[in-house]
Amino acid sequence: MNLEKYVGRIVRLNQQAFQEIAARAKRQGHVLENCFLVSAVSKEMRKLICYGASLRITVCPSDVVLI
Repeated sequence: MNLEKYVGRIVRLNQQAFQEIAARAKRQGHVLENCFLVSAVSKEMRKLICYGASLRITVCPSDVVLI
């Protein structure tokens, strides 16, 4: 699978992945919307590096949906 196609695109996380990340953000006092920008690909780990608001996350490609 070519993960480079995700770079620069806006994605949403599937429900389970978003709930886990939203719970972590809520404990830190942040409100999070399910909308992230894919900024890079970690080829070694086969993960997408995404940014949303002030949060940086790494997720599996199977956890995202292109918008």
